Amino acid sequence: MYDGKSDPQEHVIAINNQMEVIAPTESLKCNLMAGTWKDVALRWYMILPQQSISSYQDLTKKLVQHFSAVRRRKVSTTILFTVRQGPSESLREYLARFNEETTKVSHPNQELFVGAFQHILIAGHFNESLVQKPESNMDEIITQSECYIKREDDNREKRIRDSAINLRPREGESGKREAPRERRDERPSQKPLQRPQPREETHNALSSIVGDIF
Repeated sequence: MYDGKSDPQEHVIAINNQMEVIAPTESLKCNLMAGTWKDVALRWYMILPQQSISSYQDLTKKLVQHFSAVRRRKVSTTILFTVRQGPSESLREYLARFNEETTKVSHPNQELFVGAFQHILIAGHFNESLVQKPESNMDEIITQSECYIKREDDNREKRIRDSAINLRPREGESGKREAPRERRDERPSQKPLQRPQPREETHNALSSIVGDIF
């Protein structure tokens, strides 16, 4: 469905490719095309003056002209030399981003695409492979990159797995620190003082004195 927010020319091409299978009449083409519009695009179609469309080609021409502000702008091949691979960007992600930028080039040239890609590719095993075995187009580069992409993906999965293993507590470790034990008083315990018992001699002497008095 086309809502008037993307390139209208791309939408027309996509619908034309689908209608080639059924080979519709001119009037049916117009109805089928109008049936793929919604929101802004549909409202634009609804306010068109009656009998203002003379043919299917006229309808698609008016559509592209009205929504020309959102058409994808073509750029020069030199813009590809600025599409650099990020330091943490995987080869899979970089290839996808680079190929997307090549679709915006006004005059596609596979030789220039390959030259730009190899020029800004960061150092690594894949770069060394391209130096030893240069390719002539981007399809060949993508084919050659498949084994390096698989290697990167496998290494990334293993690093994630190893990191998860290292974060788990080891066997026998609860993960919590034991509470500090109470310090025992290492000083020797003191026995309670005992009152001295009177000697037997003193007791006998006192008894004799008391006997003398009484």
